[in-house]
Amino acid sequence: MHTAAIPLPLQLRPAGPADEAFLFALYRSTRADLLGLLADPRYIDGLIAMQQQMQVAGYRNSYPEALYQVLELGGASVGRLVTAQVADALRVVDIAVLPEARGRGVAGEALRRLQRQATQEGRALTLAVRKDNAGARRLYAALGFVVDTEDAASLQLRWRPATQAETL
Repeated sequence: MHTAAIPLPLQLRPAGPADEAFLFALYRSTRADLLGLLADPRYIDGLIAMQQQMQVAGYRNSYPEALYQVLELGGASVGRLVTAQVADALRVVDIAVLPEARGRGVAGEALRRLQRQATQEGRALTLAVRKDNAGARRLYAALGFVVDTEDAASLQLRWRPATQAETL
């Protein structure tokens, strides 16, 4: 059963080497597209591990100063957040939550915290979402993100803090 509110306080902490198994399981949970590709399930974890390594390398190349955090509820790791400072914005490079923790407000709370940080810093908050990720798109729209640009597969979204003139 999913609830709208977080039952326990959300904690964010730096990701470290001890989180590797969790981060693999989390990444695996986001790759349903790969799970059915191979007839022999023994090869799936190897394929997913390669994809995860490529993702990490891509993030490190594009965002060398990115902050990698683990999202926890009640001491249990339930997600990951990767953010980076870019130009005039705070960039959500990646946010992922385990399937069993989805719908509990984890991603929403993490994003609201980033919105508060962006407001304090006078920055926009940006992220990308795949067009076929309807659940994430609903969440981002509810939080006030709007489409900045798009391509065939994804949307680039932007959230801007309200200026004083807009709030009058």
